[in-house]
Amino acid sequence: MEHERKTEDPAAGLESTERVSSASPSAPHLLIVAADGTWTSRPLPAGGVLTIGRGEVDVRVDERAVSRLHARLEIAGSGELRLIDLGSANGTVVGGRLVRSAGVTLHPGEPILVGRTVLSVHAPAGERAAEPAPRPLGTGPVAASVGDLVARAAPTLISVLLLGETGVGKDVVAERIHRLSTRAAGPLVRVNCAGLSAALLESDLFGHEKGAFTGATSAKPGLLEAAAGGTVFLDEIGEMPLEVQAKLLLVIEQRVVRRVGATRGTPIDVRFLSATHRDLEAEIRRDRFRTDFYYRINGLAIHIPPLRERRDEIDGLAALFADEAAAGLRRPRPPAFEPDARARLHHHDWPGNVRELRRVIERAVLFADGGAVTSRVLFAAGLPDHPLPAPTGAPDDDRRARLVAALAACGGNQSRAARLLGISRNTLIAWMRRFDLARPRAREVAR
Repeated sequence: MEHERKTEDPAAGLESTERVSSASPSAPHLLIVAADGTWTSRPLPAGGVLTIGRGEVDVRVDERAVSRLHARLEIAGSGELRLIDLGSANGTVVGGRLVRSAGVTLHPGEPILVGRTVLSVHAPAGERAAEPAPRPLGTGPVAASVGDLVARAAPTLISVLLLGETGVGKDVVAERIHRLSTRAAGPLVRVNCAGLSAALLESDLFGHEKGAFTGATSAKPGLLEAAAGGTVFLDEIGEMPLEVQAKLLLVIEQRVVRRVGATRGTPIDVRFLSATHRDLEAEIRRDRFRTDFYYRINGLAIHIPPLRERRDEIDGLAALFADEAAAGLRRPRPPAFEPDARARLHHHDWPGNVRELRRVIERAVLFADGGAVTSRVLFAAGLPDHPLPAPTGAPDDDRRARLVAALAACGGNQSRAARLLGISRNTLIAWMRRFDLARPRAREVAR
């Protein structure tokens, strides 16, 4: 068995890793235990029972709020997990629900709260089952790597910084972290730090007292107070003014917020997630971002690559967005995607990332009118009609034959041939260039 311990440095996040070897390296699950800024992991046996508590138990949690014999984890040979509370004084919570003596079925990744310690069971790397979440992260190896970090970070209280270009899905990852955390039953409060002045952002975050400024006719709690017991997601944190960074730094360190115009602070219980498309280390060098604030929000950084580096996820995401769009339009089923349309989706570089793909698919489902999504439909939906790469293989041989047949059937009229094939005229011309076909005159083909 190999134990892994990571220790959180108060200033710089996860600092060190130490490993201790023992037996059973091929166990089917990992148990992660997070407490007081550190987390440990240990493989679990293929079957059997593990006791959890403060006394002589298999998994020891050294906390006064934890009973000596607190809970029991049962592992069936089939891999099914069940957690049972053993009459503990302060109870056991799974995914925001109190566990009774009858026990609950435990799903991989679900947070278990024992006192203030968080435990979770995960499939080993490479075999992780998809955890339930509002929206998927994707299906390719990049998404699996991001999903692994999310699964490890979610049950802890560590601050997470999400990095990536605009539109890559940082908000989706933040939502998943919240849903898999011990705070899932609490609110997820989103704060967009861009586009607000320092005064407005400060008032929104911290709240204000009556008469604190002109127009403050009554006291108002801020978003940090409103997120009690939940998670605060600070989107576009790279746009936050320096003066607000300084005040928020104190809040994160002291867990006390003081409303604008107040003389005393209010304790808060929130977890912080942040996201930005900016290079914060470069911003620090330009004196646009505070170093101490950066290390406070960057307990663990998760980088989400752009969609052009995750092309193996395009088909799955397109199908998901088509399902959602068809349901929104009350269509009986989502449209199919013609091979040419799929090729265009894969060829595009997606500067707007997942957000751009979603918008194109939503419009394509609308314009398809219940039919299949073709290259022509994608062009109408806003996808640029760039020439595709040079042809290779049997599918292109078939495409060339269809193109020649269409031109012959339409007497060389390229506009009519394009309509017959369900593509735009520009695409047809691009195909003719790819297949080294001369652009015929109508009279020549008619003969």
